[in-house]
This record gives sequence, C-alpha cells and structure tokens, in this order.
Amino acid sequence: MRREGNLHIIIAEISPVLSAGFSHCLRRLPGMQVNIMEVKSPSALADCVRSNTPDIILVNPTFGGIFNPEHFRADTGCQNCKIIAIEVGKLSHQAADLYDGLISVIDDMETITRKIKSLSTHQSESTEEKESLSQREKEIISLVVKGMTNQEIADKLFLSIHTVITHRRNIARKLEIHSATGLTIYAIVNKIVDIDEISLNV
Repeated sequence: MRREGNLHIIIAEISPVLSAGFSHCLRRLPGMQVNIMEVKSPSALADCVRSNTPDIILVNPTFGGIFNPEHFRADTGCQNCKIIAIEVGKLSHQAADLYDGLISVIDDMETITRKIKSLSTHQSESTEEKESLSQREKEIISLVVKGMTNQEIADKLFLSIHTVITHRRNIARKLEIHSATGLTIYAIVNKIVDIDEISLNV
C-alpha cells in the first residue's frame, strides 16, 4: 500500500495543452506527493495501468472514440482505481454517471484539490474494506464466480438462501463491484480462485 499522501495519477488526453495543464496543477496539490504519467492512446493507457496500478485515471470521455470506464475496468482489471472525466464540454447525466468524478477545464486549483482529495480519501477507505472480507465471504465469492446459483451455494455451505443473499450484498458493498465480470476479475487477481476453475462466460 502506498504511503498516505502519495498519489499515482495517469492523464489520458490527446491534447498536449490540456494534458500539460492538468499535470502542472496536479503536481502542486498541497500536502500530496503526486506522480504523473501522461498517455496519448488507449493502448498506452491499458499498458500503463497494467504495469503501474494507478490510484486515479484522469481521462477525456472522447479518448479513443468514446471511453467507457466499465469496459475499461473489465479489460484491464483496474477495479480499485478511480476514473475521473475531464469535462471539456457539458456531459450528459448518463455519461457522467459512468465516472467516479468530474474535473472541468475551468475548475480552479482549490476545486481540483478538493475533488482529488475527496476521491483519494475514499480510495483509502475502500482499500481497507477490501482487506476485511471474511473467510466465508471469500468462499462465497469463489462459488459465485464458478457459476453457482444462490440456492446451490446455500446447499453446499449448509446455509439458508437468505444468508447467502446477505453475504453477497455485503460483498458488493465492501468491494463496490456489482457485476459478475468485475467479481471474477477481483477473485483471480486476489487469488481467491484459479483461472482454470472458472467459466469465463460472464
């Protein structure tokens, strides 16, 4: 885990002016040591995420065409990082809801600082939650990603189906993962299951 106050941020923006401007601002966040990487293509972003594990990705919603955070997380396994949209024009509510936050090109330094600190604090809390999964919850995750239904899990573990559902709700809340694909990636990355044990048709 990184030391408190240290942030690794990737800026995904093809405009050198916007990229340099945000980089300049983010390096000057008060009370934080910020490491910045700038990328200009979707393939470079994916490679950078896989090799550097960022805390935050700051991305133009038109990056590489139409950037979809949910698909990107599924493709790269980047479940823990926060994805912030660079708001150049007005985003629709539907598009904005896909992101963990928005930073406008007209935001002042105080606003940018507040938004980044809010997300980085939430990131730390989320990481602690991910480390607090019970052994039973991990067991249920392994069975879910292997394709078992709630009733099958209940029968196997000698639990009521209501208990299984409660465990699954707690897992979703702790991990902030609400899709089978995301849960499968989490289980593989955290060695809860071996990739050979699961069906990839999720």
